[in-house]
Amino acid sequence: MLKQILRSLAHLVRSLIQWIKTLVGVKNNTLTVLFFGKTGVGKSSTLNALFGLNWATDHAVACTKKPHVAHIDASRYSGFPYKQVRVVDLPGIGESLAGDKKYMAYYKKWIPQADSLVWVTQANTRAYKRDEIFLKQFKPLFKKSLFLIVALNKIDCLGVYEGEKPFHIETTEPSEDQVKLIPEKVDDIYNIFKETINGSIIFNKNNIVPYTSFYGWGLEKLKTKILTRS
Repeated sequence: MLKQILRSLAHLVRSLIQWIKTLVGVKNNTLTVLFFGKTGVGKSSTLNALFGLNWATDHAVACTKKPHVAHIDASRYSGFPYKQVRVVDLPGIGESLAGDKKYMAYYKKWIPQADSLVWVTQANTRAYKRDEIFLKQFKPLFKKSLFLIVALNKIDCLGVYEGEKPFHIETTEPSEDQVKLIPEKVDDIYNIFKETINGSIIFNKNNIVPYTSFYGWGLEKLKTKILTRS
């Protein structure tokens, strides 16, 4: 009787070990990256520029009405520990009350599955109230291991409305005035997001990446941050 119990326990332990190995194998092979943010901030255009996708974009009308999923072969990226990147583009939040209610099921499904969350926002605004509201709303879905990146898009528009020198189109680099404004904008974003997250997940200032999806400046740094999670 005792031998039978021990054999059963041994079998159970072996099954448990195999199950854990399977989970670890899946985890090591695929990185799930969720792209989130307010409608119109450039999530789809950022994904198109980062990974050579061709998802629909429009400046006036929201194009993403349901999650778009793409599987990227990671073998082309040197030193990347995963075989595949699964990127998910979710409908923008704040499109409408009806839209937010409709899309909530998508958010609740995908956030717990994510290894990394890329929260896309824009540099050419001072209004981040909706970012705060939705971050607080989704915070209970965050797991401790979630890696948060704030992708600060539209750097090419930063300060232009204030009469500052515009983005250098020829060299695809920010102007001298914009370079001075970027650290201030990053500090502002960090303080807002840090207070909102309130220690629920690890979030550092160097997880904020300024860039422009239109001209490409800063995209390589954003891609590296996404792929290496560091």
